[in-house]
Amino acid sequence: MAFLGGRVVAGMGTLLAEVLILFLVGIVSIVDGIRLVKAEKLQLYDVLGPGFYNIGMGSVLLVVGVVYFISRAKKPSLEEKPSSAGEEYKMKMASMVGVLALYILLMDYIGYFFSSILFFILINKIVGFRAWPRTLAASLAMAVVFYVVFVLWLDMIFPPGKWIRPS
Repeated sequence: MAFLGGRVVAGMGTLLAEVLILFLVGIVSIVDGIRLVKAEKLQLYDVLGPGFYNIGMGSVLLVVGVVYFISRAKKPSLEEKPSSAGEEYKMKMASMVGVLALYILLMDYIGYFFSSILFFILINKIVGFRAWPRTLAASLAMAVVFYVVFVLWLDMIFPPGKWIRPS
């Protein structure tokens, strides 16, 4: 526990670690983005090039880190309460990491679009979508939106897949 403005804040060390991670990833992203912007040869056909995406996302991470810290630090807690929900939360997080690893591995074989559909189906089931029609509809909608935004509008290059190729 730590003191913040005369209040006891449980888990302040965890909060600081979380914010530090957001800041470090944000700063690394910005620095790498600046490096990519300076290496103009990487800007093949995209006006923005890959560097400005990194700078933008790094900046967003820094802002999110500040907002997250402020919002969490204002909530006083006298002590952390152990609960069974903590174990369920850990299982959900571990499942999400596993699904993300599967997503990354499958992307080269079935392509960005189809691996995204599978990814969103599994993630939606993990977070609690119960009905299959709702899960499938939401997952397909998310995959289509991401495909349109990143592949069609932003011209980002993603693996088309070795086994399945969208026409």
